[in-house]
Amino acid sequence: MINLIKGMGKAYLQSRKAKKADKIFQSKRTDKYGFNQKISKETQDLNKKINIIKKTGAGTVGAIGAAGVYGQAKKAFKDKK
Repeated sequence: MINLIKGMGKAYLQSRKAKKADKIFQSKRTDKYGFNQKISKETQDLNKKINIIKKTGAGTVGAIGAAGVYGQAKKAFKDKK
């Protein structure tokens, strides 16, 4: 039983070392999936504009849907003369 616990401790320490080494490797990457991306100023501006357009589009779709629901509810609850 003691040997099993010792083995589990070794495995745990090795996995922590591997995780730490991978974290260091990932922090030094400079390709497109790494943390330290080297992007030109133009690309950063385009990414910012694309994100703004995406958010605006989502808001527009929500507003159109809400207006449709409001119109249907208004029509349904309207007092008939």
